[in-house]
Amino acid sequence: MNWKYYYFKEVNSTNDEAVNYPVGSVIVAQKQTAGRGRYGRQWLSEEGNLFLSAVLPDYGNDTPLLTFVSAVSVADSLAPFPVRIKWPNDILLDGGKLAGILLERTDDKVIIGIGINLVSAPTQNVLYRTASLSGKVRKEDLIMKLTANLAHNAELLAQEGFAPIRAKWLKYAVGIGETIRVSLPNETLTGLFESFTPQGAISLKQANNTVRLITVGDVFFEQNKKG
Repeated sequence: MNWKYYYFKEVNSTNDEAVNYPVGSVIVAQKQTAGRGRYGRQWLSEEGNLFLSAVLPDYGNDTPLLTFVSAVSVADSLAPFPVRIKWPNDILLDGGKLAGILLERTDDKVIIGIGINLVSAPTQNVLYRTASLSGKVRKEDLIMKLTANLAHNAELLAQEGFAPIRAKWLKYAVGIGETIRVSLPNETLTGLFESFTPQGAISLKQANNTVRLITVGDVFFEQNKKG
C-alpha cells in the first residue's frame, strides 16, 4: 500500500472526511469537533493527540477482521511501551485506555479511524479509565510507523488469512482466563473469557457451564474500572 497523506487543522471527524478520499489515503487532523467511537459515542478530541483515518479496500467476508489488524498495528507501533489489547481493539497502557479504533464500511472501501492519547487523556464522561503517553512519542514518527504496520498487517490478512493476525493479537491480549462482564445491546453477561476463537470471537463460559460466542459488545474487567 502506497499511502498518500492529507493533513487538516480541523475536521468534524477524520472518518467523515475520509469518505471523500480513495483507497490508500490517510487523513490526519490536529482537531476533531465531532469525533466518535463505537456505537456513536463521543470521542473527546483534545489537541495534541493523534486523530487519523486510513482508507483500505473492502475485504469481503474478512472485513470485520480488520478491527484486529488495526489493533495489532497500533500495538506494534507503540513498542517499547507495554501496551495490551482489550477485546476487540482497545489499546491499554497500565490498565487505562490509551487508544481506540473505529471501523466503518462504505461502498467498496473500509475506513479505519484511530485515536491515540499522545499528550493527554480525557477524564470526564468516559466509559473506561484512560491513559496517555504524556508527550513521549513524536506524532509524525508514530504516523509513519502506524501506517506502515497497518499496510503490512492488512497484506498479511489478505495473503495468509487470520491465523497470523490472531497470533499477534494473542501476544498483546489481556483478560483471557479471567472473569469478565460483557455488555450487549439487550443484556449483560458475566463469565470466564475462555478463549479468543479462530474467527475472532470471545468464548464466554457462564456460571451454568453454557458457552456463548461473543462477536460484539463492551468488555469490562477489574483493570478497566475508573479511578
